[in-house]
Amino acid sequence: MTNFPLPIIRIAVLAPQGCSLLSYGAIAEPFLLANQLLEQHKYHLTLIACAEPCVAPPAGVVLLDEAQLANLQDYDLLIVIAEKPPLQPLSTAIKKALQRYYQQQAGQLLAVKAGVWWLLESGIGLHQKIVVHWSLMDDFKDCYPDVMLSHDLYQTDLRLSSCAGQLAIVDYLLGYLDRQEGAGLANQISDHLCMDRVRGGSERQRLPSQSLGDLQPRLTMAIDLMENNIEEPLTTEQIAELVFISRRHLERLFRRYLNTMPARHYLQMRLKRAHHLLQTSNKSIVQIGLICGFSSGPHFSSTYKSFYQTTPRQERAKYLGVK
Repeated sequence: MTNFPLPIIRIAVLAPQGCSLLSYGAIAEPFLLANQLLEQHKYHLTLIACAEPCVAPPAGVVLLDEAQLANLQDYDLLIVIAEKPPLQPLSTAIKKALQRYYQQQAGQLLAVKAGVWWLLESGIGLHQKIVVHWSLMDDFKDCYPDVMLSHDLYQTDLRLSSCAGQLAIVDYLLGYLDRQEGAGLANQISDHLCMDRVRGGSERQRLPSQSLGDLQPRLTMAIDLMENNIEEPLTTEQIAELVFISRRHLERLFRRYLNTMPARHYLQMRLKRAHHLLQTSNKSIVQIGLICGFSSGPHFSSTYKSFYQTTPRQERAKYLGVK
């Protein structure tokens, strides 16, 4: 409890294409709890959205227009959030507004999930290591092949930070509140949220077989190698050599803990990546096959059909709504 007024910190959540209720809740709840525990309305949160949200959040909502863009510099923290990359080219007004905010050398910028597209398209963060949600990484690499991409939960910098989104938002904001208020308040908030621990930004987004990590680190290492070598698959012998065990030992680990063989698990991982790309990208079926480690179209098609009971072409047609 504080006995004197605290300086107000104004936070804007800029959602040019809207955002999910989960994402907004993950942003709002830590600040609402901070105000409750401080017994003062120190953190003022405003959602700047392209349209009225379907459920009114517990903070001010204003529509995204030129007046609001002109006032972005009034905020101490600007959070740019999007669930998907821009559906259309960014307007000159929004680019200039983001550039002005960044150039003022005062406020902090946080890009969440696909929000980094808006910053990079405005010329902000092109020479920094960037975090996006793992499901957006392929699209990001296509758009920005020269920008450093991190698999971490979030990256923190003095002026510009980026976060994978979803529940990683809470981890990032607890770190932010720790820096603002000290560890005591951040720990209280994590207790209120029933969190057993606060994850650090350097933790990976997708730890393969996380529950096996401490028990079977070699198995975790092997799956990690598979995830990072989808386009040019490794052989089972190569994977075993890289994790410093024999092929037979590696196969025993997969049979015991995952009830499968390494090659089968690897193939399913590549097919699941292909399934995701067929539904979310505009790449051709041949390109997707190559990206997922299949050397020929017929091989990709027959293998995909044996696993999903449909061909890649039929999967793409279903996604596009073609009868």
